[in-house]
Formats: sequence, C-alpha cells, structure tokens
Amino acid sequence: MGKTAPRPERVLLALLGSADCPAAGALPGLDSNAWGRIAEIAETHRLGPWLHSLHRDNPLVPVPLKAEWAAAYRQAALTALAQRADLEACCGLLETHGFAPLALKGSFLARHAWPDPALRPMRDIDLLVAQDRVLAAYDLLLAHGYAQPAGSKLDLADHARFEQHMPALQMPRGSWLELHMRMSELDGRLEYATPQGNEAAVIARAVVIDNVRYPAANDMLRHVITHAVYGHRFDCGPLLLGDVRYLIARHPVDWDSFWAEAQAAKWAPGAALVFALVREYHGAEAVPKHADEPDATPEMLDLARDLIVQDWETKMFSRFAAVLATGGFGYAWRRITGQVAGGAEGGVMIDRAQDGGRLRWAWRRGASLLRDLADPRIRAQTRQLARYRRWLTR
Repeated sequence: MGKTAPRPERVLLALLGSADCPAAGALPGLDSNAWGRIAEIAETHRLGPWLHSLHRDNPLVPVPLKAEWAAAYRQAALTALAQRADLEACCGLLETHGFAPLALKGSFLARHAWPDPALRPMRDIDLLVAQDRVLAAYDLLLAHGYAQPAGSKLDLADHARFEQHMPALQMPRGSWLELHMRMSELDGRLEYATPQGNEAAVIARAVVIDNVRYPAANDMLRHVITHAVYGHRFDCGPLLLGDVRYLIARHPVDWDSFWAEAQAAKWAPGAALVFALVREYHGAEAVPKHADEPDATPEMLDLARDLIVQDWETKMFSRFAAVLATGGFGYAWRRITGQVAGGAEGGVMIDRAQDGGRLRWAWRRGASLLRDLADPRIRAQTRQLARYRRWLTR
C-alpha cells in the first residue's frame, strides 16, 4: 500500500517553512479540495502575505490562490502603514501625559523582527501601561476621539481588576487598540495555572526604538511564547513560528537567563514545544539548543502541529466542550453563571441582562454546544483541546 498523503494542514505548515519538510512533497498531488482547505486556513490565520513572499513564483500553487495571496500582501502593506501611524500617535499622546506605554507583540515583531511589516499582519495594536494608571490612560484616549464601539459586560474598574486588557478601542485611522494592564491572564482566571509576568520589571527594562518603547528581547520572547502556549492554546496560528524565528535572528537573547526564568516559572515545557516546532519548519539553526531546555515529546509535538492550525471560528465551542470532557466542571459552572475569577483578587459577576438572564444564556449555550458537536471537525478539535488541557493541568 502507498503512503497516506499528508493532510492539507500539514502541507500548509511545510509551505511556510524554510526547512525541507516531507509534507512539501505532496504539492503536485493536491486536489482542489485540499487547496481550498489551505486557502481557508491561510485566510483565518492571516498567512496570505507570508505565503505570497515565499511562493509567488511557485508553479505548483494554483494561479488564483497566488493572486489571492498577492492581494492580501498589498492590503497588509497599506494596513501596516496606518497601524504604524496610529501606534506612533497613540504612544506620543500617552507619553506626553506621563503613561510610558509599552508596545507588545506584533507592533515590535512586524517592524523590527520580520523582513517586511506586511508579512506579519496585526489584528490590533497592544499597548501596556501600569495597572494603577490604566483607567486614567483609557479615559485620556476616549477624550481624544478613540471610540469604544462595543458595550462591556463588566464595568471599566472591574476590567482593570480582572481582565488582561481594557475593552478594545478604535483609533483615529481605524486601527484597533487593546490597552493592557497585564501581559498574561490573572492566575485563577483560566481553568489552569497561568504563568505570571512581572510587568513593572518589563517596563523598567524597556528599549526605545524610533520613540516607541518595547520589551527587551528576553521579555518579548517570553511574552510571545507564554501568550501563545498558555494564554491562547496555540490558536494564534503559524505566525508564531515566524515571530520566534525572526525575533531570535535579529535580537540577541540571553539564553542562560531565559531558561533560568522558564524553569523557575514552570513554562519551560511550553517554550520547548514552540522551539521544537520552529526547528522542524525552519531548521535546527533557527533556535540554539540549550542545556537546560527540556525535550518536547513526539505526542505533544504532533498535537501542537494540529492546534497551531486549528479552526479559529469554532475554538470557543470546542474549548468549552474540552473543559467538560476533562472534568473541569467548576470552571464550566463559573462560565455558565457568569463568574469572573481572579485568584487572590476574588471575583465578580458578569451582567447577563443583555443576554436575557443567566438561565437563558446557559440554555442557549448548551443547545448551541450540542448542535455544534454534531460536526465531526468540531469533535476532532474538541478531542485535541482536551488532550492539550490535560497537559496544561498535569
């Protein structure tokens, strides 16, 4: 019997890589359904510009798909210019009023790590300010024309106490802004232990490039990894691999310090998992192997390959079902009743009045969950997330 053809998801990861991955050999045999699935994932995870830069001249990629990726690149280039202008204007405004904002993740990576900002599209701009001043900073932005289009089920003071960032704001040029007071969720906010950041220390170590403050290389790398592995269960997509690869290539990392912190704060397994993926798709030289780095198991590496291209539209349903499947009934009950846990901060109740009340919200959520679990792809995603949750809570 012949070998089973690689799934489109694995072929896509190979298309994004610079290493010689076996799945890339399946390109000549892909049918229209497989290419359609690749196009769907690429759009979901904002990969079109990166794929355009890598495969604009690849005769094995269908011409319509190459045109789609070229259009995505052009749009991303225009958007990057607007976001850059919004970032500089917002940081300038906050600096003028003494808030010392720190630009996180994509704002730094797209401009100062990736070869071209258009290759790394951003959904929004993330800025960090000190927690005890975030409400004043938020009020300042509202007073200067930043708009809060969507209502919040928590008041702003509770957002500052329990959430990772304030409600999103639309900036003057149309970009979206998330004003953060934390670099990770409060421990106790999720259904598993969450690595905590020392925001004050990160702000103190900040570097300034073109009048914008950013975390130093070690802090940025830590944030990228813990955000993806522990905060988002890899649903941030394959851009993560480029983020790590290009960050390390352009900015020196103190590896002894990095791994000492990772071991002490217990996120070393997550970092090892990310680095193993980067080496697989971008070569062993992309991340130096350190003596203190634990080994990623083949089983978890295979699971991470699936999760990094997971269905973004159905992740919340699958995540909730995975919690139930692995015995997280206390967390599920808090979600149903609208309790926002905050570890030592205690908790608060979400206002469900606009949802028709707690019981009606819970009934609709349960009925929706049962309906969605009839889809085999959602069931598969649920099984994957259940395995991952067991690993996170081990």
